Amino acid sequence: MESASISVTPFNFTKADRIRKSSEYRELSKSGARYYSEYFIFISRDNKTSRSRLGITVSKKVGKAVKRNRIKRLVREYFRLNRGFFQARLDINVIARHSSGRATAAVIRERLGHSFEEVSRKARIAVR
Repeated sequence: MESASISVTPFNFTKADRIRKSSEYRELSKSGARYYSEYFIFISRDNKTSRSRLGITVSKKVGKAVKRNRIKRLVREYFRLNRGFFQARLDINVIARHSSGRATAAVIRERLGHSFEEVSRKARIAVR
């Protein structure tokens, strides 16, 4: 019987893909560019790593744990599947607004698509 091998795909989301330290979140908040949408606030800036990284902030104002975790899952999944579209290496913190707790998954995905495109576009302009 053969043992199952685990293959690493380009769609995984590892620790290296996350903003993990509170000092990194603080620095990003101080010096990052902001983009506001109906359901989210995006704070982004260039980073010195070899990849774009994601941080997600969802406060209790959005809803109970089930809603907060659902929003975090949707944001992570969107980033994981679409990070190849980022030209620049960015640190991005996505802050969920209160209204995101009432939105459907389809609406959140649509708004994330538009917002990530806008953040990426602004980063390309700033790099030039």
